[in-house]
Amino acid sequence: MDELQSALRESVEFQNPEYLTFVPIAGLLLLFGVGIFALRLRLRPPKSHGSSYPLFGHIKFWFLAVLALSILSLAAARPFWVYGGSSFKRGDVDVAVIIDASASMWVRDLGPSRLELAVREALGLYTEEILTPGDRVALFVFGTTALRQVHLSSNAERFVEQLGQIAPPEQLSGDAFPWDSDIAAAFEHVYQSLDNQDRFDSGDEDWQPVERSDRVVLLFTDGDFAADNEQISRLDQALSEFGRRGLSVYPVVIGTRTGVDVDIVLQDYVRGLDFDETLEADLEGIRTRVNPEGVAMFDQRSGGGSFVLENIGLSAAPFLRNAIDAHRAVTFQLIPSEDQQEIWQWFVILAILVVVVAMLFY
Repeated sequence: MDELQSALRESVEFQNPEYLTFVPIAGLLLLFGVGIFALRLRLRPPKSHGSSYPLFGHIKFWFLAVLALSILSLAAARPFWVYGGSSFKRGDVDVAVIIDASASMWVRDLGPSRLELAVREALGLYTEEILTPGDRVALFVFGTTALRQVHLSSNAERFVEQLGQIAPPEQLSGDAFPWDSDIAAAFEHVYQSLDNQDRFDSGDEDWQPVERSDRVVLLFTDGDFAADNEQISRLDQALSEFGRRGLSVYPVVIGTRTGVDVDIVLQDYVRGLDFDETLEADLEGIRTRVNPEGVAMFDQRSGGGSFVLENIGLSAAPFLRNAIDAHRAVTFQLIPSEDQQEIWQWFVILAILVVVVAMLFY
């Protein structure tokens, strides 16, 4: 209701607002009249038999004259009505994007690699205008560990730039990052990073996380997680922390159900230069396929949904739009247009009526 009243106030504008300075003067004159009236009422002699003491008497002309002055001041300010159409405005959201950059995401079972499709769908947040000015987005990548690439910000260029740099490394020797998908570490890193930023923004050392409805987590992965008991326990704890903060997870699962051998990614590298034979032996016989069941736990615990992208012709944009819009607050507003109508004449007519009434009762 307050927002509606504020919108209505903003729809009335004044061509000569300097005349509004007479309104507080009229208010002072009104207070002066009230003081005189109170003093006369207090000093009035006791009422005798047959005497007539009207409550206001001639002072009512003073009050009506002050009222007429106020209305004429408003008329002199030349008020006009700005036509506006009522609409609903959606609030801003914070989006944490998590990209699975492990080696299983490098396979090309859909033509482009799963990682390329993940980047394409994440870029769609801006190319499809799913995110709007005022929304903030953060970027995280994970494999054996999790890294924050972009802190929560409305800087779209920074997000797009860092997202475009996500790709397999030039060499595999000595790099353990791609050879595991520690989803628990990713979720831990997300809520801890958001907490640190919120604490810094608040400037309060005693800041504590609160449940919010305007934040979502988008996960782009193939769902091919090999979690042991320790990771499952950490994942369960991380999802509990997500629940405390109101964070819902919406996974986009990328890949085919038939799958492909992981060692196919070595075809893009030179044996002995970019990787050694030990790695080739470790990957032999390991097959990766899309695993929607691997993200089912996220749907159940966080209240989100999931989308399976198993065809290059599909797009997750409608799913992502619905997921994000579900977390936008909705507010009522009036949108001004160019149409205007002067209404000062009505104030003049009202002032004249007040003066006529004052003269009739004087």
